[in-house]
Amino acid sequence: MNSPLMMLSLIVIIPFLGMLFVLTAKDDTENNRHNSSDVAVFSILANIIMIWQIFAFVKKAGTKLHLIETISWLKLPEINFVLAVDNMSLLLILAVHIIILAGIVFVRMEDIKQKAMMALSLLFLSMITGLFISNDIFSFFIFFEGMLLPLYMLIGMHGALKKQSLLKGFFVYNFIGCIIFLFGILWLYKSYGAFTPEQFSYLSYKKKYVVMIWAMFMSAFMFRIPIWPFHYFIATINTKIRNPLVFLEVSLLPLSGLYGLYRFWPNYIPLEISQHFVWINVIGILTMLFISLIGFSNSDSQYRIFAYSTIYYIMYLLGIFSQNKGIYANLNYALFGFLLVLGGLEVVSSYIRRQEQLFSSTSQGFLCRAHRLSLVYSFLVFSAVGFPVSSMFTNNFLILSQLLSVNIHMGSVLVLSWMLVSVSLIIEMLRLKTDAKECLFGKSEDLPKSYFIFMLFIIFMLLMSFIHPLWFVINT
Repeated sequence: MNSPLMMLSLIVIIPFLGMLFVLTAKDDTENNRHNSSDVAVFSILANIIMIWQIFAFVKKAGTKLHLIETISWLKLPEINFVLAVDNMSLLLILAVHIIILAGIVFVRMEDIKQKAMMALSLLFLSMITGLFISNDIFSFFIFFEGMLLPLYMLIGMHGALKKQSLLKGFFVYNFIGCIIFLFGILWLYKSYGAFTPEQFSYLSYKKKYVVMIWAMFMSAFMFRIPIWPFHYFIATINTKIRNPLVFLEVSLLPLSGLYGLYRFWPNYIPLEISQHFVWINVIGILTMLFISLIGFSNSDSQYRIFAYSTIYYIMYLLGIFSQNKGIYANLNYALFGFLLVLGGLEVVSSYIRRQEQLFSSTSQGFLCRAHRLSLVYSFLVFSAVGFPVSSMFTNNFLILSQLLSVNIHMGSVLVLSWMLVSVSLIIEMLRLKTDAKECLFGKSEDLPKSYFIFMLFIIFMLLMSFIHPLWFVINT
């Protein structure tokens, strides 16, 4: 089905136009210091409405990819931008928009210059949206690498890194992945002229160089996922960032690698190649166990959230490598709930840290009087640890059971890692709920009503996703 009114192009263009408007906004006085964040919020809300409309077309259509748009770019060599969408990419786009909106609404309360942050965040949102709807390897590469530019600038300007050498190492690390990916694309095009994921996935492994080309693609995607030995720069950057908006955007890097593996996974892999995937499984579960143990013993709430996100990203990675159709069917709904929980946990934890800094006091017992915050934080923690309150519960349970059936030892270590990171989140919640005798926080330090309503919206989305993942789709 072809796209009416170029709807897919519009959801990439709207955040980009929002960025241009933000650059013209005046944020230099007290009266208009929220102009840029207002423009950013309006742009994201407009895009969410457009995404909601696109869901109706996808639900009605019968083919796998829908609303196909082809934009001619070069004649010789013939290169076209091909955009298409399915339920998985749309769910990821919707979840990314919601969590970035949550981060923007939070930093709007901060007394900092927001113009550059809003502009770069909208550019990042435009790039990652384009990534999810790209249906040819070249445009996928453009968006896959294009999202790094605003991310580098956000980390450098607002990441509050004490050692800029970390950012330089992060740049070099991702640049290597970029070169590997580009070389693989050029080799693929020269050898076979295949440019869509479907064409690539059906290439026979008996053909010359196909194994090497796919290995390059896989390496480039794995560079984005926090699995040993690729985890070092991601971990060192993520755990140092204290700006919730920047933290969430950096946390989406593994999602881009995971999505690349999912989208470009070959249709058939010979046994002599797939049997070597066991080493990735071993490395994955050992990384999970290592990160979960550090998160369990670490008192820093930011590291615990990073450990939580890492455990789930690696679990979904192992699901993709299992080549299990049941896991593939549940992956999109699991990721949707996971991203919403991750975004909610980060902004709420950041609010607690902010109040702690304002009052120069410990957050022990912070939730004893902040009732609105206590409700939101408790729900998000319960959802994160596996309570049946979101689509994460059902779909993660199915993914985990499939992994256990594939390899009981791998699945057991995975469950142990999940339990450790869950216990660390519960311990943090209990610490915040302990009614300390010197509770210096009062009702005025509770979540503002406007932000509380927004967090209730995220909770509502999670609850409804448990009942029916696509409940909001028109004409279901």
